[in-house]
Amino acid sequence: MAHPVVRDSTVRSHYESVERVIAAMRNHLDEPLTLRQLARIGYASPYHFIRNFRRITGIPPAQFLRALRLDAAKRMLTETQKKVIDICYEVGYTSVGTFTRRFVDVLGMSPVRLRRLAGSRSIPLPGVQLSGSTKQQARMRAALTGYIEAPDDFQGVIAVGLFTTRMPQGKPVSCALLRRSGMYQLESAREGDFYLFAVGLKEPAGASVYFDYRAALRAGGHPIRISGGVIHGPTSLVLRPPSPFDPPLLLVLPAQLTLPT
Repeated sequence: MAHPVVRDSTVRSHYESVERVIAAMRNHLDEPLTLRQLARIGYASPYHFIRNFRRITGIPPAQFLRALRLDAAKRMLTETQKKVIDICYEVGYTSVGTFTRRFVDVLGMSPVRLRRLAGSRSIPLPGVQLSGSTKQQARMRAALTGYIEAPDDFQGVIAVGLFTTRMPQGKPVSCALLRRSGMYQLESAREGDFYLFAVGLKEPAGASVYFDYRAALRAGGHPIRISGGVIHGPTSLVLRPPSPFDPPLLLVLPAQLTLPT
């Protein structure tokens, strides 16, 4: 009868180890943390550390750290007036060129363009339609459809999208927008292997919610295969609060989605 307790204790220690490492990553973004250093912080061998970290977060520690750095840079670009070169160094890059290329590759735009967009007075806000499509159009097209469930008191915008990576970043292959729980449809979803994600952005006064996703609700992250017009994988999603183990959402929704009015 003692075995379940042992297993529960082991699983808990793995989560505590990963949480400790993520906290260290956040506090030392400007330092060149190595795998051995991170494993030491997590009190584990590099092999076991990588395996547990990937199982808990969905991605390797090096990718998680890169995402934290870019997410911190995105916030500084939209929330401060710091120079790009200073932000570059603060998040652990030693070359502005390398930082800018990585930023563009992941977020789909340069740091300067992101700052300009965040400062715009005309941020497009989503309407209540589902991707601008009607029920008749939905029946006529072969598309991925599913159901998204949000908390009863949710007020804001829900974005559901297909991505080619294990974490939502850049521009989705296909995306739909909703205002509440209900059916969604992803149009123009080509065949291939993807990951299905949903993000719920609670709507406060102002447009900052469309750039800062730390408090965004989440769902999905599981693989989806589209082959021969058949969808393989679950398409029903339930939004949940963020957890310390979630990778950052490296998205810029106002620039990369066609928001219905």
